[in-house]
Amino acid sequence: MRVLKAWLAVLAERGVTSGALLRPVDRHGGIGGATKSAGRGSRQRLSGQTINLIVKNAAALAGLDRPETYTAHGLRAGGATSAAKAGAPMSAITTHGRWADGSPVVAGYIRQADKWNDNPMRGVGL
Repeated sequence: MRVLKAWLAVLAERGVTSGALLRPVDRHGGIGGATKSAGRGSRQRLSGQTINLIVKNAAALAGLDRPETYTAHGLRAGGATSAAKAGAPMSAITTHGRWADGSPVVAGYIRQADKWNDNPMRGVGL
């Protein structure tokens, strides 16, 4: 939270108070979408490809096995899965993940981590 609050303060200092949180920053400290834009053009958000590269880089720096397999999409699915396993209501997961209210898509993001223990038929006497 400290890092997020600090980043939001930097954005506010540059006149950015709405829009994308993850923005390009050029080598001179220019932030995309601010009064002086970062890089060429006025891109206001990082691309999905750039975010995936950041995730893979972070996985490599953390020493995780096969860092090339980590993706931003995997982080989204992992967050939804962890929240569901912790008992969070689907409506809260949907809101937090910014899926549309009542969207069935969120269910596809919730992974079965342990197919034996997560089996709904486990313990049913058949």
